[in-house]
Amino acid sequence: MNAHIGHKRILHLKEKSLIFVTHFTIKNRNRQNIMKYCESIYTYKRRPTHEVMVGDIGIGANNPIRTQSMTTSDTMDTDATVAEVIQLAEAGCEIVRITAPSVKDAKNLYAIKKMVRAKGHKVPLVADIHFTPNAALVAAEIVEKVRINPGNYADKKRFEVRDYTDNEYESELVRIAERFAPLVSICKTNGVAMRIGVNHGSLSDRVMNRFGDTPEGMVESALEFVRICEELSYRDIIISMKSSNPQVMIEAYRLLAQKMYSLGMTYPYHLGVTEAGDGEDGRIKSAVGIGTLLEDGIGDTIRVSLTEDAIYEVPVADALVKKYNEQVFTASVLPKLKEADYLHHFRPENPIRVQANEVTTSAHTIGGKNPVQVFMADKGLSPEYLASLLQNDAKPEWVVAIENSELSSSNLELTFVGKNQPLSFTPVNFSNGEVKNQLIESVSAVTNLAFYYCSGFEPQVFNIEMAEEIIEVLSQKEGILAIECPAEQLGALTAIRQFLALLQKHNIQMPIVLAYKVQDAASDWQLDAASVLGSLLTSGIGSGVYIHGDVNAEDATRFSYNLLQATRLRITKTEYISCPSCGRTLFDLQSTTEKIKDKTSHLKGVKIAIMGCIVNGPGEMADADFGYVGSGHGKINLFVGKICVQQNIPQAEAGERLIQLIKEHGMWVDAPVEIV
Repeated sequence: MNAHIGHKRILHLKEKSLIFVTHFTIKNRNRQNIMKYCESIYTYKRRPTHEVMVGDIGIGANNPIRTQSMTTSDTMDTDATVAEVIQLAEAGCEIVRITAPSVKDAKNLYAIKKMVRAKGHKVPLVADIHFTPNAALVAAEIVEKVRINPGNYADKKRFEVRDYTDNEYESELVRIAERFAPLVSICKTNGVAMRIGVNHGSLSDRVMNRFGDTPEGMVESALEFVRICEELSYRDIIISMKSSNPQVMIEAYRLLAQKMYSLGMTYPYHLGVTEAGDGEDGRIKSAVGIGTLLEDGIGDTIRVSLTEDAIYEVPVADALVKKYNEQVFTASVLPKLKEADYLHHFRPENPIRVQANEVTTSAHTIGGKNPVQVFMADKGLSPEYLASLLQNDAKPEWVVAIENSELSSSNLELTFVGKNQPLSFTPVNFSNGEVKNQLIESVSAVTNLAFYYCSGFEPQVFNIEMAEEIIEVLSQKEGILAIECPAEQLGALTAIRQFLALLQKHNIQMPIVLAYKVQDAASDWQLDAASVLGSLLTSGIGSGVYIHGDVNAEDATRFSYNLLQATRLRITKTEYISCPSCGRTLFDLQSTTEKIKDKTSHLKGVKIAIMGCIVNGPGEMADADFGYVGSGHGKINLFVGKICVQQNIPQAEAGERLIQLIKEHGMWVDAPVEIV
């Protein structure tokens, strides 16, 4: 069976399980009204929220952005869970979550908490509840916070297709309120906080049939439960909108913020990308989703979900929130531009790719409908090393050759940028008004295609008047605009957004290359770069990515392609959707994930979900081609899209059965043979 037919079969199975998406009205996806989704586009401000106390830890209001994680031990193994809680707390984790899949597990939270407190640790504990309201009622008498999932708190997931009348839908909400109210009452009485944690992969059939598998459905799922809490005068709520797809997650939070601005709600948000995976891929995917929202001033507590031991999540979370917690935003001047103009053109809550003209050289065309392309610097490169690097599928198309211009003589499929190159390198710095006239003369003198490298976007130094004068000159030119995003800078996007608004005002449609200069000896630059560049890429901005500075070409190129994969703009390898382990996990998730990767990592563009249990498994696999899901101890279910096609397979056989399934659907190719 060929791959084309295989893809058609996959799509048929996905469509069969998602018929109810057609109930969602397209007009909502193309909203014309412009609504506020963050405090400011052009200055950095946190979204105003009220404080919710989780034990002694305040979330929201003027508190720092809090970090948290989740244990992976079996909750009934008291000693192991206690040891893991203490390990996380000593690593700096401010809140620790523990799964409680049954009433028995929930009751054991008492023993866990007692032992943790006896060892001198006050870290707040959170009970994670799915499917079992009675467990939540028990947990709310013990821990400082309860997390419930609206999609499965009072509903069982059946993927039923059904038209609900308004009366039927309302009666369902009444039923849910009756089931949910006792938990709200206990939490209110005991001073226990609650997270209403929506997962893209586990929306109820009721919500799916009316809103589809969409960010709008996620928002409505949360608001149904928030309204019940408000009817009962309970406001100690934190909200989350998680998805394994950062783009969906970002849009859901922004839509929720829009809705809550209009309703006057000030609930804090918990941010996270669920099933992010492991290694650099998992870290970049998490940073794209979480960091994008933190750049908007959205988010009050975060959890980084990695398919690794929980202790490794803590330093990643700390690095992501560091600049937002430690820096104070200052700008040279207050912006004079209207935020509505930016929102009208770029629509961050419902992004489309920003239109750009094509620029063509002998080797490549950038802009238009071409994929986002990768640039790299020539620093330290030799023709031999460059040639070896280009043997990879994920290879750069462009080299900025400033230091090593003889590289242009190599016979490679590249476009070189620099002095006496097809694209001349023209630096433009917007930070010093005293050299404005020289810059204008320099830009005016360019007569060929140019690579205009624009810097000086730090909010303290950006000169908007100077920028507008130079943009008027640029409006008569052809070429590519590179925009250097400030590194490790609070409010990194504020000046860039003003610059983008000016480009729209003057109808400049040059392709935009998003540049990031790695600072000397920067240890966590990938997280910062993914946050800032990811925010722009997921808003439809950018025709290219250029990482340079204190980084070698191989690392910069790998990061660029991982970033484009995380933003779903360019798929160059297998996409894995793998959850972090927890007490519900029914097999060794880390070793299993590694084994599956070892066999399938050459399947470019194939999406494989590896899920420890059924909580989010079938739902989050809406975006996957194949799924490997724990169904019982030592037992695995295999999925095609959302359709379970093989049940209760012994784990020892499941890996090979998965490969056979991929082959049956025409999506398998043999791994290339390495030449030694």
